[in-house]
Amino acid sequence: MLPVTLGWPCMPCACQSCMAVCCQQTRQCVCMDQKTHAVISSMPAPPGVSGMLFSPCGRWLYQLSSEADCIHTRLTATGELLYAMPCGVFPRCMRMDADGKRLLAAGGAAAEAYVLSAPELNVQQTVYTRHPCFAADFWLGGLVLVCAVEGEDIHTAVYTLRSGKVRPRRLLELPGLPGTICTCADGFHALLSTADGLMKLSLSDGSVLWNRAEWPLCMRMQSENGLILISDTLSGSAALIDEQRPWQKQILSHGKNTQACFV
Repeated sequence: MLPVTLGWPCMPCACQSCMAVCCQQTRQCVCMDQKTHAVISSMPAPPGVSGMLFSPCGRWLYQLSSEADCIHTRLTATGELLYAMPCGVFPRCMRMDADGKRLLAAGGAAAEAYVLSAPELNVQQTVYTRHPCFAADFWLGGLVLVCAVEGEDIHTAVYTLRSGKVRPRRLLELPGLPGTICTCADGFHALLSTADGLMKLSLSDGSVLWNRAEWPLCMRMQSENGLILISDTLSGSAALIDEQRPWQKQILSHGKNTQACFV
């Protein structure tokens, strides 16, 4: 149990030394020491906070706002706002590369994604997509982008953008609304959530390695040590899934809008 009372907690995140959670009731973010749970700092949460990430060293906390359409960099030790940058229209996905030097934000309703320096938030690259970009992540080949394609029905298109290239290449197209995407630990595969379920993709050729229809539209996913942590699901569950044997799972919690992260 944590030594602080949080009304409607959401957006948990962690690094090796710290963890943080946002309180929707008070619109505050609380940073804590991961071992002792002592409160390090408290800071305002941006309106409509849709993502939080620590830098690998734990010195900075990044906040994504889907209502203010921006990213903030805050100093973990004090909560001081250091940098801010506009970001798309209703953005809801933010990722960090392995060395912590770049952030990637999907532009949401804007048909764009942005690569920004960390922690300064200088725009290094704007990626133009043909359709609203709802999720994105880094992989060893470059970037992977998930877009909502409008037609008779909205469906999901996945694009890859190779390092040094300008135009994204369509990898595959699937029926149904897009959820989010998360690159696997090996850097060559990704977990994709759509209305049809949770699936594992090869980012080299677009092949679907498996699909679990019981987990549609998972909005939070992490991959670590061969395990997949999913939460913010339609069923309200948080679960651990074996990446190689996805039929093997452990339900961790069940409730309304349950969210989880690795620590």
